[in-house]
Formats: sequence, structure tokens, C-alpha cells
Amino acid sequence: MKFEYWLSNIYIDNTKKINLKRSGIDAKTLFYMKNDELEKLQILTGKDIEKIDRSRQTWDIEKKWEDFVLTGINFTSIGMEDYPQKLVEIPDSPYALYYIGKLPDESQKAVAIVGARMRSAYGCEVAKKIAQKLARNGISVISGMARGIDRDGHVGALEENGLTYAVLGSGVDICYPKENKFLYEKIPHSGGLISENPPGTMAVARNFPLRNRIISGLCDKVVVVEAKDKSGSLITADYAMEQGKDVYVVPGRITDPLSRGCNRLIKQGAGIIYDIDDFIADITLTVFKECVQMDFRKNVLDKKSLLVYSLLDFSPIGLGELLEKVPYGLSELIEIIEYLKHIGFIKECITNYYIKTL
Repeated sequence: MKFEYWLSNIYIDNTKKINLKRSGIDAKTLFYMKNDELEKLQILTGKDIEKIDRSRQTWDIEKKWEDFVLTGINFTSIGMEDYPQKLVEIPDSPYALYYIGKLPDESQKAVAIVGARMRSAYGCEVAKKIAQKLARNGISVISGMARGIDRDGHVGALEENGLTYAVLGSGVDICYPKENKFLYEKIPHSGGLISENPPGTMAVARNFPLRNRIISGLCDKVVVVEAKDKSGSLITADYAMEQGKDVYVVPGRITDPLSRGCNRLIKQGAGIIYDIDDFIADITLTVFKECVQMDFRKNVLDKKSLLVYSLLDFSPIGLGELLEKVPYGLSELIEIIEYLKHIGFIKECITNYYIKTL
């Protein structure tokens, strides 16, 4: 693990580190490879090799690892048993994670709550209520511990003694913003503080858009509560849709700048939370029955295709929601969807959202 810790501190693209590992070159092997051997690897550039060589000359593996262990911060890397499987499946998976507390239990459902930092009193109330009801139903709340809606989501979950996880844009040893110190101290007791950034990394602007892919990656659904046109929450929503996750929004007045981002997501096909209890019921519904259709479709479609078709409607339904409702893996589900599209029974209205055409 100490070699993975070393590699995680070298600023090389995650995909390159992961591709090296998948090609049989783990961190320990990389550490002891000679430069001429590294140069033969098509994965690495000359600058990458310079970074590795410079680090090997200055990095005392044993001392650095011992010092890190003393911090009490936990560490995992892709391929290790405790690394979240949900993150393995997303584009640009983080090579490593640092965390205080624990990582989300992937056998439990999780919902991300994100939104405006300068939210309204209404947004604050709604975010808290959604988080509270999620917590009461054993659903984890994931957010970024930012000001505003992020903070409200964490608070709502904690008020109900629920599980909540904060993905940080800094190292996990740094509390940002400082006014959320009470959350920083309390969250590890009921969940965890998580970051792909090594300890000591300051909260700089470029880190926040990147951490949003981890927020969406760890959850099953994303809820956006108030977002302006260029809100960072929309980046999280975009990542979620790319990952095949369902996005829900709290609708707002068309004259309210805080609702423009949310309303635009609705236009793009996001789900609408018009009743919190109904939304919770939709998430907690786990038993699904095949819909037997006594018409020509039953004769045309095989059992698997018929099940997927029966779950679709004439309103857009996301790939993430379908994945929860069928006993198939992602690749098999996509194959079925492609077949239904090919024979003209369904169509993809926007990326990863489908409707019936027959």
C-alpha cells in the first residue's frame, strides 16, 4: 500500500496510473523500473517519466508512509478491496482515495444533494427536508460540504442520525470552508470525509469541478436544489447523466435566477420532485414485476426485452433508473436497449434517457 500511496502523490493523469496497473505494472513495479524501461511504455510521456524519476530520488517510501499512518487518515487505491466499485465504473476513476471515517456502504442506496451556495430560505428548507426523509429511510446523503445546499443536505441527514459523506475539493485534513467546522468534525462519526487529493492539498478552484464526478459516482441519484445558469451543481448533474445516473430537480419560478439551472435541467429531461414522499417512495421501491402485455409485443419480444420495454413510458426514463429495476448488469441492459432501439420500439430522446415509440 505504501507504493500506491507514493504514486498517488505524483501528479500524473488517473487514467495513466490505472492503465499501468491494468497492464500489469503496479506501483511497486513502477517504483523500481529503470528510466529506459519506462521510456518503452507508450502510456507515459517524457514529462511523466521526469516526475516519476524526480519523486523516486526525493521520496523516502518508508518514512513518508510511517508519517502518513500516524495522521489517522485512511487510504485506498483502485483494485483494493475497500475501493468503491461504483467509482471503478465511471470515466476518469480516481486512482486513490483518502478518507476520515468510512466510505459509503455500497449495499445501501445513496443520493447526492447539491445546489447553490447562496441559496434561498426555501432552498435551505427543502434540502434539509429531503435529506431528513432520506436518512429516515436508511438512504445515505452525499454532498460536497460547501456553503448553502451542500451544507443543508449534510445537516438534514445528521439531524436524523443518518449517514452522510462529504467529498472535498481539498485534502481531508483541511476544513473548507472554515464555517463548516462543525460538519467537518461530526460527519466522520456517521459517515466520512473523502478526497482524491493527498493530505495538505489546499482548496483551489480547479479541484471542485473534478470532485463533482466523485459525488455523482458514489450516489444512485442526484438531486439539485436551486442552481443558477452556471452553477457548479450543473457540472455534477452532467457527470451524473454521463455515468447513467438519474437527476432530479426541485422546480422553481421562471423569474428566479436561482431556479434557472434547475428549470433548464427539467427541459433536458431531468425528473421533477413535486412531492418529497413520492420521491422517497420511488427510490425505496425495490420489488418489480414483469408486466405481461397481451398484444403483439409479447410475441415479438423475448423475456428480457419485454421486461425492459414494460418499464419504459412515453416520458423519458433514465438508464440509472432502469438499471435499478432490472436484474441485469449495465452491459446487458445496454445491449437490450440497443436492440429495442434497432427494432423501433424505443428511442433515446437525450443521452441515456429513453421513451417508448410504440
